[in-house]
Parts: sequence; structure tokens; C-alpha cells
Amino acid sequence: MSGAEFDAIVIGGGPAGSLTAYYLASAGIRTALFDASSFPRPKPCGGGLQARTLVDLPFDLTHLFRRTMNRVSLSFRLRDSWTREYPLPLVYGVRRTEFDHYLLERARSAGVTVHESSPVRSFEASGDGPVTVRIDRGEFRAQCLIGADGANSVVRTFLNQRHQYFWQAAVYCEVPDEWLNDGVVKPNCMFIDWGTLPSGYAWMFPKDDHVNIGAGGPVSIAKHLKRYVTNFIAKRRLLKGNTPDRLTLIGHQLPTHTLQARLAARRVLLVGDAAGLVEPLTGDGISFACQSAKLASRCIFRALNSGRLDLSEYHSLLTAEIGKELQWSRKLLSVSASFPRLIHSVFKSNDRVWQTFCKILRGEDSFEQLKKDILGPFEFAWKPIDLFVRSRERSIFRQNAIATQLKALV
Repeated sequence: MSGAEFDAIVIGGGPAGSLTAYYLASAGIRTALFDASSFPRPKPCGGGLQARTLVDLPFDLTHLFRRTMNRVSLSFRLRDSWTREYPLPLVYGVRRTEFDHYLLERARSAGVTVHESSPVRSFEASGDGPVTVRIDRGEFRAQCLIGADGANSVVRTFLNQRHQYFWQAAVYCEVPDEWLNDGVVKPNCMFIDWGTLPSGYAWMFPKDDHVNIGAGGPVSIAKHLKRYVTNFIAKRRLLKGNTPDRLTLIGHQLPTHTLQARLAARRVLLVGDAAGLVEPLTGDGISFACQSAKLASRCIFRALNSGRLDLSEYHSLLTAEIGKELQWSRKLLSVSASFPRLIHSVFKSNDRVWQTFCKILRGEDSFEQLKKDILGPFEFAWKPIDLFVRSRERSIFRQNAIATQLKALV
């Protein structure tokens, strides 16, 4: 295998990596994909696929949907529960094991050379020559390298340091239906709690024969998440008897891109979680991962056909299409943490705000519009609110940076 040549090498076989490889191979670009795991493989995730994800997928996924949700049962600080409904699907329950495997197989069928159980040992991407990637079975070269290797990306270290991202943490568990109290699962309904922890929320997403229960928030409050899930389960009376003692919570971290971080160099670019495309307010990473795959493949195709390989334009393209949404999402996260009861009341009683939020989940509206709808006639007050929120955001970012730096030292 040593000396194999490709136009593009993708490291990571999750949604962003598989889709990028699929698009490239479909356009006739010789593409290889490497992943350390063997598929199908487990993936820490809540498994709630926002409807907007389908906008950037070129094939039908309905056979993978384990539940379609258009209702939200929302509580504030584990109390004051109410339910709202939207006439169209908002979130689909999927099993990431199935979802990721299906996307990888679509990439393979498009002509991608897929190497499973092949962790990348090292790579070289400096200078004007080809990129070199080394695995245990040999050495491979390509004109460009796509980092799709998730939250703990090795490729990302070529461009950025860990503290240049806004980090959140999440814990979750899969619970079989027989452990649930009767009547807990409502038709087409997900459970959400917020306001209990600063900038965090808990969830329950139903699937076909189990539910996914978890909680997430900034890494500065990560140590409280397991207790939060326990309280969420107790207050909602979700589980029978002593079954909470049998739960195994799995944790992972989620990065969000900031203006300090680069998304591309001349021959290297990042997609999905490796690029930090986790949307902070809802914790969704899949929809922007899929969108980044489309942008990345277009950029690579143009660069390879121009005769002058330079992928740096990808940074400006992605920042223009996704970066603004990430920034507004983070601002609204800080607003909700600063004025939690007020934001809860607005979502509960303001139909316009609810409609806009649902349209965001469907990819039909923006977080900037949600800000305008939340403020309504008081939008003129945004400047002092934004100054306050920026101060709070800087504090949260410093806490996250300190927490991630300390973690690296342990």
C-alpha cells in the first residue's frame, strides 16, 4: 500500500467526513477516507437529528428515523412544565451507529477508498508538496487533507490550539423502554429542561424501543451534569424503581468555533466537530457538519481544477454561511443564562418566538431573527444587553479556557 496517491484524503468517518468524501468522489475526485474505528461503531450523542440537517443531505434517510418529533415538553428548573407543538417535523430520533454507518457506506459506493480500523499515526502538510498521511499499513499522499476527526481532532492541531474554541460538555445514556414508567413517552414529543444550570439543559429524545436521556453545558459546569441528569429523571418520574442506579452515563466534549480559530490553510481544512461547528444554544453539531461537507467539497473541487491549490477561501466561505449563526447562537445562549426566567416566559407565551425557533430547527430562519423576535418592540435596548452579555460571555470563555488547560495538564 505504501506510496498510494489520491487527490484528497479525509481523516474521520463521521457525518462530516463521509459526506465530504461522498461529494468529492461523486465529482470524480480520487478520495481516500481513514477512520480509527470499525463501522458500525458506537458514537456518544443524543441522537436528535434536527430537520434542517436534511437540507444538506443528497439522499433519503427516512428509513433511519426511529421517531419523528414535532412537540416539545419544556420545563424551567425542573418545574413549570408545558408543551408546545409545531405542524411540521422538528427533530428526528436516530441511532448514530446506524446513521454514521449508512453515510460511510454511501461514500464507499460513490467510489471512496475507505480504510476502517486505521488510526492515522502522523501526517505532513507543510510546504508546497503533497500531503503525506501515515497509518500502520503504509504511507499515502494526496493534494489536500480534510480533518473530519471529531472533537478531539488531530488535524485541528495543525491549525489551532484547543483553547481557541468555546467548549461544552455533555453526558448521556440509552434507556430501554421497559425501564420507563408507563405513559412517560408521549407521541412525537421530546422533553427539555433549562434554567437549572447556567447555560445548560437536559433532554429526553424517544426512539423506537428506547429513549436517550442526557444533559449538556459549558465545560465549566461539566462536573454538575451527571447530578443534573439524575434530578431530571427523578423530577420527571421517568424510570421505574431503582433503575436509575443501573444507568451508565457516557460523557464527551463539544467545540464551537471562535474568531480566534482558523478553518483552513493552503492544503488543509476542517469540517464538522473538528472545525468546531457545534451550535451552542441547542448543542446540535450534525446539521452544520453536513453543511460544512458541501462547502468543503466545492472549495476543494475548484482548487483542484484551478491548477493552484489553495483552500484558504474555505475559511471565509464557511464563516459567512455558518459562522454568523454560531455567533448569534452563542449570544442567545448567554442571554438565556443571564435572564433565564424571562426567556422561559417568552418562549412559553410568545407564539412568534416559538414559530421562529421551530423554523430554525427546520433550517428556514436564523438566530438573528430569533433575537429580534424575543426583544420585539424593545429591540432598541439590544446594545446595553449585548454589552452585558459580552462581559458574561468573556467570563464563560475564560472559565472554559482555564478548564480545558487544566484538563490538559492532568
